[in-house]
Amino acid sequence: MIVAWTQGVACSAWVVFFMVSGRSFTEPGALWPVVAVSCLLVLGMSGLLARASARGDISIVGPILALSPIFTILPDAALSGGLPSALGWIGLALSLTGTVSLSGGAGGRLGRIRTLFARRDALDALGAAFLLGFLAAVDRYGALHLGPPSYLVCSHGATALLAALIAAVTTPRGLAESVRPRNLLTVVIHGLLGVTGTGMQTTALTMASAAYVNAIRRMSAVLAVLLGRTLFAEPDLARRLAAALLACAGAACLLLA
Repeated sequence: MIVAWTQGVACSAWVVFFMVSGRSFTEPGALWPVVAVSCLLVLGMSGLLARASARGDISIVGPILALSPIFTILPDAALSGGLPSALGWIGLALSLTGTVSLSGGAGGRLGRIRTLFARRDALDALGAAFLLGFLAAVDRYGALHLGPPSYLVCSHGATALLAALIAAVTTPRGLAESVRPRNLLTVVIHGLLGVTGTGMQTTALTMASAAYVNAIRRMSAVLAVLLGRTLFAEPDLARRLAAALLACAGAACLLLA
């Protein structure tokens, strides 16, 4: 439900943009398969991310999601020919180190990784990071060929339609509940916040490698750790904050690269 509403609000916002600005819309044409792939990746990534956040700690989910630039490298190189520089590879290594340090205890690095990914929220977040990595590469390819506004109105619109159809078939009661005033206000605000961030990110993707842009976006991991402690009293603040800061150091390397 959240995906359907947020994507629908985002699509509506871009339609308004075209109406107000008078900018011409570029039809996808042969790029409709790219829009379709983006739609499926968004649905999968959003579902895993929502489940990870609901069943676990956001201070774990945020830093693991920071791994998404690693999964962006190969598809971005295949679609757009972009590869990180030497400093960029160092940044990606720092992000990976931060994720490994999320779980403490004995057993060396391999043991800590096993401990971390024994958690269901960590596995869901890793799946979301994997899909997000591919999504960034696909978004960059679409935005480079259509322009960010035209690509986003198609991507948001297709995702909203598919998500609404799935919700109507699987959870019709949830669809009815979502139009209650309080719930509707929440999803509309969420959609408006999302369209702003997505618009800026997609525009940035036309200027730099998808792995770079994705890494900078993942600097929000520090905020996720702090909010997890403040709102939900999540444990291990020091270790999780250090992991998030390592991920941000990696993002800084990518920015400098």
